[in-house]
Amino acid sequence: MVMLGNIPGTYIYHNLYHYKEAVRVPGFLILSIEAPINFANTTYLKERISRWIEDYVTEEEETKKHFGLHFVILDLFAVNAIDTSGVSFLKDLRMAMEKKGLEARNIDFLFIYLLVMVNPLGVVMEKLQRADESREFMRPDALFLTIGEAVTTLNSTIKSQSSNNV
Repeated sequence: MVMLGNIPGTYIYHNLYHYKEAVRVPGFLILSIEAPINFANTTYLKERISRWIEDYVTEEEETKKHFGLHFVILDLFAVNAIDTSGVSFLKDLRMAMEKKGLEARNIDFLFIYLLVMVNPLGVVMEKLQRADESREFMRPDALFLTIGEAVTTLNSTIKSQSSNNV
């Protein structure tokens, strides 16, 4: 799993540690999972994502940037398989993040912590849909074809909500 950043002036997102030109997008934690999501790695994925979220929050507090963490985007393009443990992991991650976001509303800057998924392969999408009879997990507003589309759409959502709150 790697953290992605935007190549300025483009809709291209690459590994922040391999591409020095790539920059983090304020308000977003963009991660690419580059392996199947299954019983063997869900604990690692959960711990790693939690650490990245904690690091993001700590860095914001230290630098006083205060953009807030609004969305965690998971790029699932390289995930070629998912088992029931993987589906449960994604559901649990979404619920935990939404709960944290609700708890964090009392602080000075906004942390929404919504989980967004990008570009899942067909086989992964089918398993996620089969596991989501209630249609609460695979919401259309949290599923995008590209990272660029997700960031653009979600940024305008943030801006419209900010202007409504003023």
